[in-house]
Amino acid sequence: MSFTEVPSSIEVVQNEPEYDPRSSERFHLYPRDRIEALATTSGLIGLMSGFYDGVQKSAARYLLENGHRLPKTKGGWYFYHKRKNYEIIVGGTSEGIKRGLKYGGTVGSLFLVEYGLDYVRGQIDFLNTTVAALIGTTVYTRFQHLSRLQTRKMIMSGTTAGLLLGIIQDSLIYARSGHLWYVDEYKRFK
Repeated sequence: MSFTEVPSSIEVVQNEPEYDPRSSERFHLYPRDRIEALATTSGLIGLMSGFYDGVQKSAARYLLENGHRLPKTKGGWYFYHKRKNYEIIVGGTSEGIKRGLKYGGTVGSLFLVEYGLDYVRGQIDFLNTTVAALIGTTVYTRFQHLSRLQTRKMIMSGTTAGLLLGIIQDSLIYARSGHLWYVDEYKRFK
């Protein structure tokens, strides 16, 4: 083999498949970025849905409170609608902020617990997502003071949703050629 046949280090790096350190991370994001993105997105969804529901509720409340004394003049109608618009914007905004904080905090807490379990176990897999969902639904049922039957149903459905989410996350990691411990063990024994 002559000196000219040896590939240079630049050619080796160019031909080497690119290593992606995030290929084994959930949603292809580092934990901090993932938690921030999911909490922010769910908070915005909560803000929008809360604003919509708050506007509907405030408009109905304003009509109920003022339906018995409707204005008689053109100027009266102007101030009636001006005040109504103010009331529904304030009601929608306050409800939207409350719901946005609630959704963002809940989703952020769920994925923070999931990351904590990933860190403690040292492995990223569907079991951590399932346990995080189990913990989250158990805490929710305790705060809502649900009956035993409602608690059991809520915990079962929340844990099932966590299991499905974990399996979906693992399939995304596997599709990116990431590492899953149980797939690696299966390949090792095969």
